[in-house]
Amino acid sequence: MPFATFFSRPLSAFRASFSAAKPDAAAAGPPILDFPGAPPDIRQLVRERQYAHIVRPADGIAFDPDSLRYAWKAIDHDMAYVPGGNVTLCGEYATTSEEGFVLVPQVVGTSQTDSIYLDRWCVTNADFQRFVQAGGYENVSLWPEQILASVLQFVDKTGQPGPAFWENGQPAKTTAAHPVVGVSWYEANAYAQWVGKRLPTSAEWQRAGTWGATGSDSLKESKYPWGNSFDPQFANTWASGRHQTVSVHECQGGNTPNGIRQLIGNVWEWMNTQYLLAATEEITVHMTDPMAEVRGGAFDSYFHSHTTCQSRSAQTLLARKNNVGFRCCFSAEGLDPHGDEEMQAADA
Repeated sequence: MPFATFFSRPLSAFRASFSAAKPDAAAAGPPILDFPGAPPDIRQLVRERQYAHIVRPADGIAFDPDSLRYAWKAIDHDMAYVPGGNVTLCGEYATTSEEGFVLVPQVVGTSQTDSIYLDRWCVTNADFQRFVQAGGYENVSLWPEQILASVLQFVDKTGQPGPAFWENGQPAKTTAAHPVVGVSWYEANAYAQWVGKRLPTSAEWQRAGTWGATGSDSLKESKYPWGNSFDPQFANTWASGRHQTVSVHECQGGNTPNGIRQLIGNVWEWMNTQYLLAATEEITVHMTDPMAEVRGGAFDSYFHSHTTCQSRSAQTLLARKNNVGFRCCFSAEGLDPHGDEEMQAADA
């Protein structure tokens, strides 16, 4: 990305963040994305948040400049640019002590990340409903062959294809703007493919949460997107007293400087990173099912130490929990976004 563009896009991020603020965030509907002036096929891709297919076409044939302009306008609204850099990954190892089996925190090492575009908010129930209605659960190209039998069991409370806590193929009416939960890692991955994106790695997610709040004269990463002190007003954890998911419009005091919301709290987020547990020699770790890392903590996370940008947890890939959702990303490498001037001209 050109240097000048890099510094202009965070400003547009602030505009998007402020313009989206509503007097009553809890009652606001899901984020709407629609450009009535766009060509019909491009308008449909944008409305379904499949605009990544326009900037990274699967067949390699580039779209026309007008279509690309609408796609970048959508990306500017929905996603934030996260510059590449180093993060220090932390984990834990299993060992024994006088108290018995314990997990001891440890620094795993430094990881280099490339630049990405990351969703500003988690995938909402309204977003995921479009995937369900488009036949996402019946599209075999979105699912690994070895789990096709399990896809038939990815149903809601009434037996319809969909997240575990929906009914009749629909979320509760009051939760359209809440992050979708009750989806396995495979369901999150299938949705990400459907919109032309992927799940972020743990290192990419951590970079998104820390790069903007880490001092330029220090290599130590901040604990939270807003700094090092926990504030229950900035994140929906147990301390906020809500004890359930909230709209993606809430807790915007905890946004990153480039407008990414709710990295901490509300729901744990699926990562594209396998969970591995190290152990001392006297311990043998048996994992019957593969696990993926989850990050960020949720509405029911009690300890602040579990909800930092560095902490991690894990779930089996088939788990469909009421406190785990996801957001998506795609690589910024090789992309040439249209500048703000062109997008402003389109708005005129």
